[in-house]
Amino acid sequence: MTIRRVDTKPVSVRPATTEAQPKNTAKAATPLTTKDGFGPSARPTELARAEKTLTQAPAGPGRIALTSPEAQQAVQASLNHINPLKGAQTLLPQPTTFVPANVERDALGMTHVRLDRVHEGVKVFGEQIISHLDKDGKVTGVTGEQSTVPAGLGRELPKLNTQSAIDIARKEFGLKPDKQPNAERVIYQDKAGEYHSAYRVQMQAIEGQDRPQKMNYLVDANTGKVFESFNEIGGFYGSNRAAPKGAAAPEPITATSTTKAEIVDQGTVTSKLAFDKDVTIDKLKLDLDIAHTFKGDLKVTLTSPSGTSAVVHDRKGGSTDDVKGSFDLSAFAGESAKGEWTLTVEDKARLDKGTLNGWGVSITPTETTPPVEEPTNKTVDDTSLYSGKVALETTKGADGKYTLEDGTRGKGVNTYDAMNKTTASGKTQITDDNNVWGEASDGPRTKAAVDAHYGAEMTYDFYKEILGRDSIDGAGEALNSFVHVRTNYVNAFWDGTKMSYGDGDGKTSGPLTALDIAGHEITHGLTERTAGLIYRNESGGLNEAFSDIMGAGVEWYASTKNPEVKFNWTVGETAWTPTNGSNEDGLRYMNDPKKDGYSIDNYKDYPKQTEVHGSSGIANNAFYLLANGGTNSTSKLEVKDGIGMDKGLKIYYRALAHYMTPNTTFAQARAATITAATDLYGADSAEVAKVKESWTAVGVN
Repeated sequence: MTIRRVDTKPVSVRPATTEAQPKNTAKAATPLTTKDGFGPSARPTELARAEKTLTQAPAGPGRIALTSPEAQQAVQASLNHINPLKGAQTLLPQPTTFVPANVERDALGMTHVRLDRVHEGVKVFGEQIISHLDKDGKVTGVTGEQSTVPAGLGRELPKLNTQSAIDIARKEFGLKPDKQPNAERVIYQDKAGEYHSAYRVQMQAIEGQDRPQKMNYLVDANTGKVFESFNEIGGFYGSNRAAPKGAAAPEPITATSTTKAEIVDQGTVTSKLAFDKDVTIDKLKLDLDIAHTFKGDLKVTLTSPSGTSAVVHDRKGGSTDDVKGSFDLSAFAGESAKGEWTLTVEDKARLDKGTLNGWGVSITPTETTPPVEEPTNKTVDDTSLYSGKVALETTKGADGKYTLEDGTRGKGVNTYDAMNKTTASGKTQITDDNNVWGEASDGPRTKAAVDAHYGAEMTYDFYKEILGRDSIDGAGEALNSFVHVRTNYVNAFWDGTKMSYGDGDGKTSGPLTALDIAGHEITHGLTERTAGLIYRNESGGLNEAFSDIMGAGVEWYASTKNPEVKFNWTVGETAWTPTNGSNEDGLRYMNDPKKDGYSIDNYKDYPKQTEVHGSSGIANNAFYLLANGGTNSTSKLEVKDGIGMDKGLKIYYRALAHYMTPNTTFAQARAATITAATDLYGADSAEVAKVKESWTAVGVN
């Protein structure tokens, strides 16, 4: 969709965030054509500028429980600062109030209180403010913006109820949800800046979907109009990019008959089709085209090679009885497709006639589960697919077997086997007898799990050592990963609670368990637990970019610990196109986003490409220029001598965790990173200057 920025009034502005943020006045253009395009990865001379000197962040307490006296004191100080006349919530009517979402203490000793905006008792969708307190508990500034919401909008009684909104969203969704839909009343600001009474409806279909969906619908609470919709789950593929061959479930097999047969009065017609493939049926669809002159006297039955029968049509009535359309027949699930299938049409009344014009059967085979190979002992090191020799933390069970459960990091880093099922669930263990993982005889199923486990451990360590954060929530949240999701599945995704990794198809990709992919997807969880960048528009492009940036950070961090890990600026290169003999092509290129033929690297092209994966190239390139130095290919502006990965990552993380809100734009991201750099290195520092230069180079001012 075409996006127009809406200027709103700040609650309060920190001195470091007062740079001008001009409106986006560019007119919308035809979206870019979606296709895959690959080019060379970053050159060694470019990588040399990404320093490998680690500077450990000072330890900070992280997330503070909202119920604690310390958090309550910070919330109270924030509310007093925002509304000095009324202070905290009182019994007096207040049109706009703020409800605390979380409180965090950072490595500098500052406390940040994130507050959701509520108007007349109704949450304002996507609007937050963040209050910043110094070491002494004094509020030094507030980040966030808000416009004036019309009085009475929260108090008015909507014409539609919650169930009506769900029904409207369900029609738009078009799939069977695999979780009960939910809806909440909100106040929603549209693209023109107008506020409306609305419902936010969430509906998901993850099981069996090539593109898992966790859809959000903003529905007008009075008219039923759908203002907008977006999918919270992006996956390793961009949502608008074509899936490669092999990424989908097994292809259906079909057989049809177009031979017409007369339906004799009070007679029976049979027709037969045969399948020669011995596959197990998951789904079966019968297509019928029968013309008949009297309704209700036909009985139509389909019989499988095993003799199982399903009655498709057997009704009574009058008028014509044309039977045309498709019928889903679950009665045949689990049977073999091989053999002869029989369609039987019986006429049960007199004085009418008809014709069987044709029919067909389409069968979707079940996905097969590769056999699990029993491990044997040959080597003494843990061996990964993509990162060479690694050391894993595991757990020894009462039976003497080891499992991929690490209790040394936070509340746990755990890796389980999805057993090629369409949805990852449960805790099916991957075990080893001698705690030597990835031996030659272990097979690829174990090795893919080694990479997923290693990737999650490195992501945890990167957050802890470089960013000073204890897991994605700042309080040690467990990182749970599932490998071997589906069959030939070219995707990996974070669903809000866990990681799911496909094994790839062996051509387009191998198992999607590369270090930067793990870091990318887990960082979607970090973004959810911090800024909550909404997965559409400019905030969605930033959401994707931060995952690419932190994914690159995980790969860089691991390369300082493990000489077999090679850091570069290409996303997913180690898992991508495993049979082409090259380890340099990938899905996106942070050093030159336009190389993929899809992404953009400059804000002036944003109206042409607003899809979140494609627009992520703007912030991706800004970070590359900040950390590495270089020239933006669109503006031709050069940033000389980047500040290195360590400083760049600390700045971007701080901006995400403490200065961004759900609707943050690219211009506001610039301001947030400037503020973060100012906190860390000072307003007159070279780091702040480079942050400004890098954003200017990508057209964000």
